[in-house]
Amino acid sequence: MRVILCCTLAMALTAGLAGAQGLDGRQIHVTAGSQTSQWAPVALPYDGAKPADGQCVVVVDPASGKEYPATVRDGELVFVVENAAPGEEREFVVKVKAADAAPPVEVVKRDGADALDVVIAGEPFTTYTYSNDNRKPYLWPVLSEGGVGVTRDWPMGEKVATEDHVHQKSFWTAYGDINGVDCWAETSERSGYQHSDAVAGGSGGAYGWITAQNTWQDKDHNPVIAEAREYRFYNTPESMKMVDVKVTFTAAYGEAKFGDTKEGGIVSLRMHDAILEKNGAGVITNADGLKGMQACWGKPSVWCDYSGAFEGAGVRGVAVFDNPANLRHPSRWHVRDYGLMGANCFGLSHFTDGAENGDFTLKNGESLTFAYRVYIHSGDAEQARVADRYADYVAPPKAEWAAAK
Repeated sequence: MRVILCCTLAMALTAGLAGAQGLDGRQIHVTAGSQTSQWAPVALPYDGAKPADGQCVVVVDPASGKEYPATVRDGELVFVVENAAPGEEREFVVKVKAADAAPPVEVVKRDGADALDVVIAGEPFTTYTYSNDNRKPYLWPVLSEGGVGVTRDWPMGEKVATEDHVHQKSFWTAYGDINGVDCWAETSERSGYQHSDAVAGGSGGAYGWITAQNTWQDKDHNPVIAEAREYRFYNTPESMKMVDVKVTFTAAYGEAKFGDTKEGGIVSLRMHDAILEKNGAGVITNADGLKGMQACWGKPSVWCDYSGAFEGAGVRGVAVFDNPANLRHPSRWHVRDYGLMGANCFGLSHFTDGAENGDFTLKNGESLTFAYRVYIHSGDAEQARVADRYADYVAPPKAEWAAAK
């Protein structure tokens, strides 16, 4: 397995300020959408030089002088707009300068382990564990405001009351029927593996990232399908952390059929025992205002939220946003009162009492991409303005390079 770490904003202050100087002084015009935006990531195309070692790029609000760290990567410049009223227009200026601190979002290889730690503003957020001693990689813990973990700690950590569904590991991607292979469960006769082939991590100003190349295998380790994954961890306040997830499947080993089963979630979470709906502590809510497992399970919705009160810490929750470009948008939700929440567009026969079939086949060489945003928040779905944050995801403030004067 290959592991690569890179850092967009390095600490080598002896480096000159060459590199991305073409960015310095460029102006950006931002126009907000119809919603009130808060900490909304925006992107502009940029194919020029990246920051050199010892440099960082920030986007400055001239009115306040406040600087917003940026990430320059993959042909774009990304920064996070702190707030914008509906229809508001604002101007920003790009500044390239010497870096005098670690990047706001750090992705760091853990010594002696197949794990990458994600640190935001100096505080631990999550760890991506990708050892092939496990059946699949996963993110755990997932820490909300005040270091409160919102996902279950078992089987990776301490014992808990609900030691069930050993395959439901905190925050993961899996599916239960690809050419008959089960990469969801871990103890069935059909259970396969997600083998990590290569993993890379990078630190940055607006976001840090992890990319992974995986091969999904059958029980005998024969390849079934190739999968590429990317996580972007944004530099936002503790009360509203955001992770963008992109998963691309490629039928690299012949035709790949996603069979119709409820057992899967291209993005899945197992919520902490403290906020389970079945215990009366949590509530499941979807974008159509439906509440509770009975109302939300299997229903199509552009987002789904699971929130509840932690004793002594207040309400925390997680929402998953379905991207409009995803197959069969809006997704259906495999969401349970015992804490599971997963986006599943394939299990239609289960979700429609047999009225529809969700089988989907990728021909040899074809690819299929899914994208989601995971929003870890303080407060319930209403207090966290989940609907507005979804609007920021699908219709963020529009950012454009201003014409040179």
